[in-house]
Amino acid sequence: MAEREMAYRLFAREFNDSQFQISPGADQSGEQDLHSPNFLVTRAGAKVNRLFIAGVVTEVEDIGNQKGAENELWRARISDPTGTFTVYSGNYQPEASVFLSTVEVPSYVTVVGKVRSYEPGDGSVFVSVRPEEINIADENIRNRWVVETARLTLDRLDIFEDVLLSGMSETGIVEFLSGEGTPSYVKEGICLAMDYYHTDVDYLKDIRAEIRNALVTIDTGLSSDDGSQSDAESLILELLEQMNEGKGVEYALLLKEAGLNDVSAEEVDSAIRSLLSRGHVYEPKVGFLRIVA
Repeated sequence: MAEREMAYRLFAREFNDSQFQISPGADQSGEQDLHSPNFLVTRAGAKVNRLFIAGVVTEVEDIGNQKGAENELWRARISDPTGTFTVYSGNYQPEASVFLSTVEVPSYVTVVGKVRSYEPGDGSVFVSVRPEEINIADENIRNRWVVETARLTLDRLDIFEDVLLSGMSETGIVEFLSGEGTPSYVKEGICLAMDYYHTDVDYLKDIRAEIRNALVTIDTGLSSDDGSQSDAESLILELLEQMNEGKGVEYALLLKEAGLNDVSAEEVDSAIRSLLSRGHVYEPKVGFLRIVA
C-alpha cells in the first residue's frame, strides 16, 4: 500500500493559480499506477498531493443531478483571505457529503483533502479539493491557520527568490536546495515550477503582497480609530444588496459606485478582504462579489 502523503498548507490564491499536475507513477508507456499519488505543482514552488485548509464555507450546492455520473455530488466554496477553494464531495466521501448537506452557511471549517485538476479541453485547468475530512472550526482556528500558512509560504518564497536571483545552473540549484535542508516538496516544487511556469520574481512579490493583505484581515487592529473601515464595510454590503441582480456585482462597478460615496479604492479593497475573510461575501466567479445569503 502506498504511503499517504502529508497534507500541506496553501492559500487559495496560490492553489487557484496552479495548473501543472504530475503523476510520478506513470511508466515509460504512459500507463498510470492507480496506487500512485498525483501531485499539483504550484507556480510558487510547492508540490502537493493533499491539503490542509481552513476558511469560511460561503456556498454549498447539491449538483448531483447536473453531473449524472454520481448519484450524490456536493460542491462547496471555502474562502480564505486570498480567495476561494472549490470542494467536491461525492459517493466516495460519504461523511464529507453528509457534513456539507447539513452545514450552516457561513461557518468556519477545516478541510483535509486531495488535490484534483480538470482540463475541459480548451487549454484551461480547474483545480479543486476532494475532502477526506471536514470539521467545524472557529475564527481563532482559522486565524492560526492563516498565520502558520503565511509563515510557511513566505519561507518558501524566500528560498525560491534566492534561487531566481542567484543565476545558478540547474545542477547548482539542486545542490543549493539540498544543502539548505529544504523540504522535498519545496525542493522538487521549485525545480518543477521553474521548468513549467518559468516563475519570475514579480510573481513571488505579488504572492507576498497577497499574504500581507491576508494577515491584515485577521489583525485585531484592522479598523481605524475613526471607524472609517467599519463604515466602508457597511457601504460595501449596502451596495452589494442594492446592485445585485442575481449573479453578483462586478468589482469594477462596485468600485465606481463606492467612489461616488467618497470611499477610496484602498478602503474598498481593505473592506472587501475583511468581508471575504469573515464569510460575509464571496466571489461566485472571478471579478464578481455577492453577499452570503
